[in-house]
Amino acid sequence: MVDNQFELAGLVKIFASPDSLQVSIARDFLTGAGIETFVFDDGSSRMLGSTAAVPTRLMVHADRADEARERLRELGFIE
Repeated sequence: MVDNQFELAGLVKIFASPDSLQVSIARDFLTGAGIETFVFDDGSSRMLGSTAAVPTRLMVHADRADEARERLRELGFIE
């Protein structure tokens, strides 16, 4: 699985969506809370000619993943 290589680098996926605006909102919220974020695959779907072909992924350092997930739950982004 692709995400595993990033886990080895200390990054984990905490949110993914075909809607890059949702990912941007989540990223801004976490950044404002002092959690460093990384966006992967933004724009990949457009290159393939579809808006939902490749979801945009929001990644954080593994040691902040639990906190990031909790904050995204507060916003209703994840369950």
